[in-house]
Amino acid sequence: MSFYKQFMPPTALTGLIRALEIYRVNWNSGGNLPEPFITCLANTEQCLYFYVNDSIRIVPAAHVEVPVPPVVITGPKNKPVGLLFGKDHLMVKVIFHPTGTYRLLGLNMKETVNNGLDATRFWGVALNDILHQLRGADSYESMIQVICAFIEAKFDVRCRPQEPIDLVAMKMLDPLTDHSQEEWAAMACLSLRQFERNFMTRIGITPKLFIRIVRFEHAMKIKNDHPQKSWSQIAEECGYTDSSHLLREFKEFAEFPPSRFYLQPTSGYSDFPTG
Repeated sequence: MSFYKQFMPPTALTGLIRALEIYRVNWNSGGNLPEPFITCLANTEQCLYFYVNDSIRIVPAAHVEVPVPPVVITGPKNKPVGLLFGKDHLMVKVIFHPTGTYRLLGLNMKETVNNGLDATRFWGVALNDILHQLRGADSYESMIQVICAFIEAKFDVRCRPQEPIDLVAMKMLDPLTDHSQEEWAAMACLSLRQFERNFMTRIGITPKLFIRIVRFEHAMKIKNDHPQKSWSQIAEECGYTDSSHLLREFKEFAEFPPSRFYLQPTSGYSDFPTG
């Protein structure tokens, strides 16, 4: 048994949240299901995860499993990480705009790179009530309403106002844009040094690394959507200098060569969503 659906946020939260997702799979129910493990590749996402039923574990190395809190805040990743799902996996995922977590929490996002933070650090025992409501919800739509109401209450109280750099970061998610760092800084009404410093605080990684990961994610999406395309064609389409350039990015962001793309479940290619 599995269920997946993406939801759009209410109007009041569209400046903060890109989308919400619910994914449910129960390995106890039998059936032809993939193994409850996936490798999450480098990505730019900033997310708030609610693991409503069984917890998940991070697998950073062989024979090592690190339990994840029921509610966790994550930042961008510049290297892969393994995720081992619980047998009864019910995930509600809030995907923020690139600077959304910073605006909501005022958190220096460098702390979240390749890392998950226990959300009780910011919202305390109030999250126990949210989890209780999620477990008692009579529909997936009700779950989304519970979480959006919770975030909207926090948004009204403490969210930082949107600035030009926040809008620039959203535009930088478009893999087809082609601007220099100086041009991005000018759009943000900042000097280059100010732009780089503020970007690091709001997103956690440098603008240059952010753009590299956006392009890498785009290459994965193209291969997923058009498996008949060669990696050389994809490298050219994504603006890499050549296929060896894409290969180097694979080694850094996936830690395996393109030839293994279809041989293991990853956030670039798998039978179920990540997280």
